[in-house]
Amino acid sequence: MNKFNSIDDLKEVQVLRNFLMLTEIPRPSFKEKKVSDFLKNWAEKNNLEVKQDGKYNLVIMKDGQKSGEKKEPLILQAHMDMVCQKKDGFDFDFDNDPIPVQIDGDELNTGGKTTLGADNGLGVAIIMSVLEDKEISHPPITAIFTTVEEDDFSGVKNLSKDWLIGNRAINIDNSKDNEIIAGSNGGMGVTFSLDINRRERKLFNTFKIKVGGLLGGHSGEDIEKGRGNAIILLSRLLEKLEDEIELLDIEGGTFRLAIPREAYAIISTNLDKNKLDNILKEFEEELHFEYSAFSDIIYVNSEDFKLDKEAISPEDLNKIINIIKLYPNGIFEVDPIKHVVISSNNLGELRIENNTVKIVNEIRAIEKTQVEYTLNKISKIANIYKGSLEGYAKYPGWRYDPESKLRKGYKEIFERELGEKIEVKVSAAGLESGYLLEKNPNLDIISVGPNHTGLHSPSESANIPSIIKFYETFKVFLREID
Repeated sequence: MNKFNSIDDLKEVQVLRNFLMLTEIPRPSFKEKKVSDFLKNWAEKNNLEVKQDGKYNLVIMKDGQKSGEKKEPLILQAHMDMVCQKKDGFDFDFDNDPIPVQIDGDELNTGGKTTLGADNGLGVAIIMSVLEDKEISHPPITAIFTTVEEDDFSGVKNLSKDWLIGNRAINIDNSKDNEIIAGSNGGMGVTFSLDINRRERKLFNTFKIKVGGLLGGHSGEDIEKGRGNAIILLSRLLEKLEDEIELLDIEGGTFRLAIPREAYAIISTNLDKNKLDNILKEFEEELHFEYSAFSDIIYVNSEDFKLDKEAISPEDLNKIINIIKLYPNGIFEVDPIKHVVISSNNLGELRIENNTVKIVNEIRAIEKTQVEYTLNKISKIANIYKGSLEGYAKYPGWRYDPESKLRKGYKEIFERELGEKIEVKVSAAGLESGYLLEKNPNLDIISVGPNHTGLHSPSESANIPSIIKFYETFKVFLREID
């Protein structure tokens, strides 16, 4: 495998060149117009038939070629948007700035500054490469690029079923080159709201206390990895301090689909900084013991802070602590045969808006009834503490099909070409495949892709040799598939 010394070297490889073009275009969820227009213009320049709908979804058509003209059509699908997470304190504007991509040995990443957008920019780049390549053999291709996958799935939800030409599809949104995803969880977003009361402050030493340095990650794929949740850990700290403090403000996490890496509270107290820091140091040592695998990066600290705001009432502080303690979070059920998470919840965001505490979470489960059960648990907490709930962004699960011919063919070809076993799995995350199946119940669909890690976090990284290997093998698959 070639060693690449610069970004310009990478641009000599077709699929990497396409991915690097995408890193130059801002593409947060709900703001995909720029990248959608770019791809539309790109398709037109390549003399490809293209359509764009009101959600900025795209369909691009390419005839079969090189002995693939009469084969059954194949749908290739990926989403254009990306999760936008950045390192605390790093000055970056996801609406305008290009991703600060760098080469790190065999990896492409941002050096921990921001998410890379390999999820799902790699899928888009791979499909672009197929569409523009005039030499490879492939069946008729329907390329579908969707929007808002990383939030409410409204792109694929509103996709015209007329765009689904044929009865087989490949979603290129997986992150391991040696596996096939053959099913995935459904889910929904939930916002829990609790109105709070404030009172005149009685304590006046003001500090910002923070729990940080956790690994975070994808709220579906990484939920079973024991990385901790900064919001829950902060609530534990507040419980230790409850009799010594007033709470002025609290915030943690930035997105319900990402496991919270950092959380902070603004407190007032009669404790001086030394006494407070001794308590924080003791709690930090607890966390280092509990999360020994990455204890060297976890921190709990304080800093002097000025905030002219009344204190949250002691009764409501107690409510906040107890609600977070009771709130369902993490893994609930695992499939006993496939050993994959089939029911979970991520407490992803906590903040105060206009004297209302907002807790935002993402429920995931393979069955609709499991999603409803977790929602009912949260509803009970809301009833006890007189809060309210808003549910949104529901998306369907994708049931495993034991008779998939597409999966069988892909597995045989990739195992032969790569000389290694290809695992078949069901994903703990949510994929657009469930919606595609709703639009065409006869669809035979799989999800695949090259290696990339750290999804939904600034540690996101894509493996260069895997990207090249995957694409070269995918071309063989396109040539040989019936």
